[in-house]
Amino acid sequence: MAVGSRRATLRDVAKLAGVSVATVSNYLNDYPFMKPATKERIRQAIDELGYTANQQARNLRRGRTGLISLSIPDLNQIYFAELAEEMIKAAREYGYRIIVESTGNNRQHEINSVKAMSRNMTDGLILSPTGMTSVDVAELEGDYPLVLLGERIFNAPAPHIVIANDVGAKIATNHLIDAGCRAIAVVGGTLDEGIPSSRLMRTKGYVKSLADHGMRFDSSMIRECGDWTSAEGARAVREMYARGIRPDGIFALNDLLAMGVISQLREMRVRVPESVRVVGFDNIDEARYTIPSLTSIDPGRTQIAELAVRSIIEQVEEGARATRRRIDVGCHLVCRKSSPEV
Repeated sequence: MAVGSRRATLRDVAKLAGVSVATVSNYLNDYPFMKPATKERIRQAIDELGYTANQQARNLRRGRTGLISLSIPDLNQIYFAELAEEMIKAAREYGYRIIVESTGNNRQHEINSVKAMSRNMTDGLILSPTGMTSVDVAELEGDYPLVLLGERIFNAPAPHIVIANDVGAKIATNHLIDAGCRAIAVVGGTLDEGIPSSRLMRTKGYVKSLADHGMRFDSSMIRECGDWTSAEGARAVREMYARGIRPDGIFALNDLLAMGVISQLREMRVRVPESVRVVGFDNIDEARYTIPSLTSIDPGRTQIAELAVRSIIEQVEEGARATRRRIDVGCHLVCRKSSPEV
C-alpha cells in the first residue's frame, strides 16, 4: 500500500520491520548472513506496504544497467525480427530489457556494436555477425558478457550458439526425397567455401542428403540469390523455367525465398504441392498463412533466445565472461500443405 499519498520507500519498510535501512538493502541484495526471523519481518513489511524495489537504482549501485544489447543483421528479415521478440520475452523474465540494433549486414557496424560495450552502455552483448570474419576476433576480446550467434568467427572468446544448418537442410531434403522428388532445386544456395555462412552450411546439408540416397548432384539445381527475399525467390523460379529446369521439389533456404517461390509457381499455374513440393527454413509465423501453407524447418528460435539471455545473465552474476564453447541448437521439420507429411 502507499504511505499516505506517496509510494512506500525503503525507509518505510525499515521502520515497519524494526530494522535499519541498511538491513533492508542487504535483504533486497540477497545478503547471505541474515537471521531467518529478520528476513521474515522484512518480507512481511514489504508485503504489507506493497513496496516495489527501485530496480534501476539497485542496478546502478551494482554497476549494472538492467539492459542487454542485441545486435542482429537485418530487421527486414522476419526471422531476425521474431528472434528479437523472443529475446525481449526471455530477458523480461530476468527483469532485463533488450536494446536492439540492426547492423545491416555491415562489418563496421558490427565492430561498432562491440566497441560500444567498452563504454559500459549495457550489461552484455548478444551479437549475430555476418560481416566480421576470423581476422576480427581480437575485436571481441574483453571481460564484458558476450554471446555470439550464427556461423561466423568460430574461435571467438565467448559462448557461441549455432543453428544446426546442415542438419536442418538434410532433414528438408530427406523429406522431399521420401516424398518421391527426384529433381530437387535449392533456392538461395551456394558452394562458395570462401566465407562460412548459413547458405553454405544449408547447401552442404542438401548435397550430403543426395549423396546418402545415392542421387546424382547437379550444380544447375543450386540457384544463388543476392538477398534472401521473396522477390529473389520468385526470380529464381522464373530463371529456372526459362532455362528448361523443371524441379519436382524446391528447398528454399529461408521462408521469404520460399514464399516468393510459391507465388511465382502459382502465377505460372504450376500446382503446389501436386507438381512441385516446396520447403522453407526458419518457420516464421507467416509460414502458417501462405497459400498453400508452408512446410519449413524450425531452427529452435525460442531455445536460442533463452540460451543466449540466460548465458548473459549468468555472466553478469559471475562478474566475468564465460569461456569459449559451442552450443548447438536442434531443429525439426514442420509439415504443412506445401509439402505434406509422407
